[in-house]
Amino acid sequence: MEKGAALTKIVTVLQPYLGATMAEASTRAHCEKLGIAGEVVSAEQLAALLTKLGSGLSVFVGREQSGKVMNEIRDALGLGRPA
Repeated sequence: MEKGAALTKIVTVLQPYLGATMAEASTRAHCEKLGIAGEVVSAEQLAALLTKLGSGLSVFVGREQSGKVMNEIRDALGLGRPA
């Protein structure tokens, strides 16, 4: 998947919960920590990114709401939901 498009979708979903600046900063920071670089992001890299984002988001909105937001991101990216 094209990295820029994927990150834009993630940030768009996170904005109502974290604000634009925090959504963008946290997404980019986690990409750097996970070594996600270049123009393309793999399904495995996206899964790792969503795991990291979900963990942090749960601090702000709680575990249940965080799970809902992560599912919203998966839907926006066209990924399947975890079992």
